[in-house]
Amino acid sequence: MMIKEKLLLMFLTGCLCLAWGTISGVAAPSAPGKFYLVGTGPAGPEHATLKAMDTINKADLILCHPELQKLFQSCLNGKKVEDPWKELWWHQGKMWIMLLPNLPLEERRALVEEKMRQRDKFVQRVKGLLDQGQKVVLLDGGDPTVYSRAYWLMEGLNDDRVEIIPGVGALSACMAALKRPSTGGEARFMSQTAGYCFFGKPDRDDLARDFARISGTLVVYSGLKEANDIFTTLKKYNPEDLPAAVVYFAGFPDKEKIVKGTMKNIREKIAAQKEEFMGLIIVGRCLDGARFPRSVLNLPERSSGEKPSKGQP
Repeated sequence: MMIKEKLLLMFLTGCLCLAWGTISGVAAPSAPGKFYLVGTGPAGPEHATLKAMDTINKADLILCHPELQKLFQSCLNGKKVEDPWKELWWHQGKMWIMLLPNLPLEERRALVEEKMRQRDKFVQRVKGLLDQGQKVVLLDGGDPTVYSRAYWLMEGLNDDRVEIIPGVGALSACMAALKRPSTGGEARFMSQTAGYCFFGKPDRDDLARDFARISGTLVVYSGLKEANDIFTTLKKYNPEDLPAAVVYFAGFPDKEKIVKGTMKNIREKIAAQKEEFMGLIIVGRCLDGARFPRSVLNLPERSSGEKPSKGQP
């Protein structure tokens, strides 16, 4: 009897385990996936954060521009990699968003609608991958929280399905190359803009004129094509000795280049540069030196043109 009872017990135990496995498979579906926007910093992996690299390593699908793929190739071997921008961001060989101002209204509307359809179709595909529990990672150079086209791509994804991993931004890389703090030079504020935002409508000079009123630091992203026009406009309202700099390929060991000058001569100094995208414009007294704010030390403000004594803030 004892042998029969043991066999019966083993049989019942096996049935219970089999039933539990079946029930568990139904009741516990795979965890939902997540979409990661990962800031990779400037240049290659050496400037990426540990969390960024860990997220890349665990990704099921990597989305990135081919240039970024080249920089991170050693980390992407064996990974499924796609370029989402080839279709979504380009039209007839140019960035579609830059074509809009020169198109007739009906053509402009048609192009926008077509790109929105393409984007929405892509997002639906991403949602399907997330529902399957996959980790989809979009790589973005620098810090993706500043002037990133990724947010247009992410429209349609709920916040609870998205995680953003910040990276070392272009401004940080530029100021490190300049060996200056962006808040130095007794700056009371720091303003970040882009070349396509700099000129106002209908008051074209509004930003340049307002910047001249209060001591601060001005940073212009994506402004190299408009650099000459930007500096010309700033010069109209600011003193000729106001420092300015353009940092090209910040953080790239073999490409980084700094051109420094003032409102008087910066246009001539950058005239020979051919790069039209990878660079930041920085304007302000912060470029004079790393001076600690006098207001913090409760010291009186200097008169106009007064230079600090050696060893003084």
